Amino acid sequence: FWGIPNRVQDWLKQMNDAELRTTLRNRATHVARRYRGRFAEFDLNNEMLHANYYQERLGPGITKDMADWFKKADPDARLFLNDYDILTGNRLEDYIRHIHGFLDQGVPFAGIGVQGHLHGESFEPEALQNALNELGKIGLPIRITEFNMPGQRSRFMRQRNLKLTAEQEQAKAEALAEYYRICFAHPAVHGILMWGFWEGANWIPQSAIYRRDWTPTPAADAYRDLVFKEWWTEVDSKAGEKGRCRIRGFYGKYAVTCGRQTKEVWLKKATGTVTVNFK
Repeated sequence: FWGIPNRVQDWLKQMNDAELRTTLRNRATHVARRYRGRFAEFDLNNEMLHANYYQERLGPGITKDMADWFKKADPDARLFLNDYDILTGNRLEDYIRHIHGFLDQGVPFAGIGVQGHLHGESFEPEALQNALNELGKIGLPIRITEFNMPGQRSRFMRQRNLKLTAEQEQAKAEALAEYYRICFAHPAVHGILMWGFWEGANWIPQSAIYRRDWTPTPAADAYRDLVFKEWWTEVDSKAGEKGRCRIRGFYGKYAVTCGRQTKEVWLKKATGTVTVNFK
């Protein structure tokens, strides 16, 4: 759902309260059943901190009802909040109170979504770190849901044909790397979603990391260096006298090869270790 008034369809606004409630229940049930087992995480009602049409119409309990309807149809679904002006804005304290309010109502939120739009052309690393620390105290996993730079309050939102200079491209790459490192290192952050990576389909073309002709920008190089080099485990090693070999690596999926045999395994945070046996 998205309860920002100008995002609510006119035909919904024309319903009486009983009709609206029934329609919301049917929508939650339909989406949950359709994507059960295919999607693991859902943004229940987008940007409620800034507006909530459905709550204004149906009362403060409607968010819990939405969640309960959804979970009844898909008990394994993980429901998230999602909002902006949190990491690089002035709504952090409001958002924390907002989240606690829902948790106190018993709304079964499983995680916190925070949009990663960098509103200007730079960001303050200390402010980002502090915001993550404060959100982390809630005890729910955090997802950075919409990273892009420069953001919607930069001049590039108004001047979408304006090209970045070489110096601006390099500054963008350095900022992306610093932002991602801070988030990756934070124990409460469980993932980052980039809000558009190709210039040909991006609300702010200058924030893309690949140009329209698919050539990489310096930011793309910085991203690939992080994901496929700095945070990528690739090790050649020999077993000791007891036939054992132990390595440290990042969480994720591995292809482990010994001789002519290759096995795929997952190293997960929940377990911390994984053993692969070869004969």
